[in-house]
Amino acid sequence: MSINMPDNPAMHISVKGHGLDKYPAKSHARRVTEKLEAAEGLLVLAATPSILYPNSDQPQPFRQDRYFYYLSGCNEPGCYVAYDIHQDKLVLWLPEIDKRKVVWSGRGSTVKEALEKYDIDDAKYISSSDGPFERGMGRRTTLEEAVQQTISLGISIYSLPDSLPDSLIGDWLYIARGGESQLQYALNCCRVIKDEHEINLIRRANEITAEAHKAVLCGIHHFTNEADVEAAYMGVCIARHAREQAYSPIAGSGSNASELHYVKNEDDFGHSQMMVLDAGCEYSCYASDVTRSIPLNRRRPGTWPSEEAKNVYKIVEKVQEACIAEMRPGKSFIEITKLSFDMVLDGLLELGVLKGEREEVKEAGTHYGFFPHGLGHHLGLEVHDVAPQAPPKSDGQTRCGRNGQREEQCGHTSGSRNHSHLPALPASFGFAAADAHHPDYSVLQSGMVVTVEPGVYFNAYLLDNFFLHSDKHTRFINKEVLKRYMPVGGVRIEDDILVTKKGYENLTNAAKGDEMLKIIRESAAGS
Repeated sequence: MSINMPDNPAMHISVKGHGLDKYPAKSHARRVTEKLEAAEGLLVLAATPSILYPNSDQPQPFRQDRYFYYLSGCNEPGCYVAYDIHQDKLVLWLPEIDKRKVVWSGRGSTVKEALEKYDIDDAKYISSSDGPFERGMGRRTTLEEAVQQTISLGISIYSLPDSLPDSLIGDWLYIARGGESQLQYALNCCRVIKDEHEINLIRRANEITAEAHKAVLCGIHHFTNEADVEAAYMGVCIARHAREQAYSPIAGSGSNASELHYVKNEDDFGHSQMMVLDAGCEYSCYASDVTRSIPLNRRRPGTWPSEEAKNVYKIVEKVQEACIAEMRPGKSFIEITKLSFDMVLDGLLELGVLKGEREEVKEAGTHYGFFPHGLGHHLGLEVHDVAPQAPPKSDGQTRCGRNGQREEQCGHTSGSRNHSHLPALPASFGFAAADAHHPDYSVLQSGMVVTVEPGVYFNAYLLDNFFLHSDKHTRFINKEVLKRYMPVGGVRIEDDILVTKKGYENLTNAAKGDEMLKIIRESAAGS
């Protein structure tokens, strides 16, 4: 066992033995408390409960509350975690085991098992009764008593009432609420900077995802449908014990490759030139987010189906390489995003898809019709993980959206703050604005994990409705050249980048570029 002192937030307790490496929940609790700047108080968070589909006896897929997991490392439903700041004591509260249900659906951890598995000081059952706790029957739980006692002593309780389950315990915590904005801010600040254990989980998720992407490359020469791609990818993930995905896999061919979050994955390839595979698994609740754009060429696998497809891929590849090279502590992610937009603009002008004076095209924002999203976002317990934010206002309200989640996107809608360097975009596409009043929150720090995912797309709906028939944009678009590029559909390349003390580490090792083409060719030759 190695124990690292809590005064260094980048360190954690790692307990190894019998193949076990405990998630550093206690270290996380201490880091959050340090950010709260509170000498005493009780932090209480609830796990996701087990629930059924409406009007059904079938359970909904379970997905653990990420704030709860951050302070517990426990991926079981119906639990609570409580951290006493003054006593520096982390307690996991477990639902009592319902013996009637064990034969049907198994059981959760016992107190003894929880103490062995999790980085906690104590484990207790929520209810002191022999049977399951039932709302309204007057039974008092040990956790409820602890909460009531804390309230009676006038000690602050920090919780997130919006995530509390419907129970008497939840009612008491809701009554005692008052520190939710401060707790959420502290949690988000800590989650943004990953410790070594978290980084290793993201790294492992990327390793499995890379294997799954390679399975697709090895079979793409004989696949005929998007469903073949998803099946090959998911088969590897499941075999590697990573059934849970960070998001629904995207396997879009042809025009479907231009739909950013396409998830039907059911169309035949037909005459499609490119396939965008955006798929990343979870490992121990931590996400990977990886996108590769694969040429579809049945006659000559592993070669570009057209010069246009090759040209677009090379632009995106060049943009990504340049942007990744800029990832380092102290660098503004907004500035890196601006670089990606400028490089896409230059690439489209070089191809002849766009025409006119560069600065006029940039001022009009016509290039956003081909790159309609930001460069990336934070990655961690969520695929779009929490991002840096302003401290809570004096009125207790935070300055960022629900759950503190915000993609670091630099485009903005006509209704958002006016950024002089970015023209307004159609509101229906919901671009999230970087906070012009707090630019420091986009500055990269060591320990952040951020995706870098430029793309170029030829989305008929977007172009027809907002660009090709607009006097502002149509004069900058060469429609004859555009017609040649529309069959490409779209190209996106995405890697997960860890910001280190001196630069960056690319956590994504899925094949791309020439290596990708080589794998496809060799697999086709050997079949």
